[in-house]
Amino acid sequence: MSFWTQNSLEPKRAFRFRVKSSGTIGLGTDGLGYWWNANKIDKPSFIVNSNKYRLINHEINVPGIISWSPITAELADVGRTVDALMQQLGEIGYKPDNLTIDGGIGKGEGNGEGALFDLHIQQVNGNGEVIEDWTLQGAFISEMKLSTLDYGSDDIVSITLTITYDYALLN
Repeated sequence: MSFWTQNSLEPKRAFRFRVKSSGTIGLGTDGLGYWWNANKIDKPSFIVNSNKYRLINHEINVPGIISWSPITAELADVGRTVDALMQQLGEIGYKPDNLTIDGGIGKGEGNGEGALFDLHIQQVNGNGEVIEDWTLQGAFISEMKLSTLDYGSDDIVSITLTITYDYALLN
């Protein structure tokens, strides 16, 4: 039976979402970690690699390792967003003014330990209640692209982030 014939079901809407981070990312403008300037964000996705095994005259596919794909988020450039992102780059260990042999970009134990954060991507219904909550564990920003400046456009300046993470949980 199709959900169109059941008036008690409501399809999820792409524009009803919010993004929240923990840790030191500092992009939330309300002090609670919400990214109110997020225009778009991907939901987590994964690929399960398969391994082929031969059994006499048959080939069998067996699931292998799961790989979580990076997500992309688009933010409106408001306030000091770029400053917060550059501070995040410093927290993963990039310090061009203090180059040492033992320094550098890293994920833990002295190299960027404060850079990791949990990212929550929440879908809400028409009443604002959370109906789907993804938590991206061990997330960090792996790419930042600023939009092009153009005298012929009155668009809002945007920032596109690629966020890499260890795994995602559906709460």
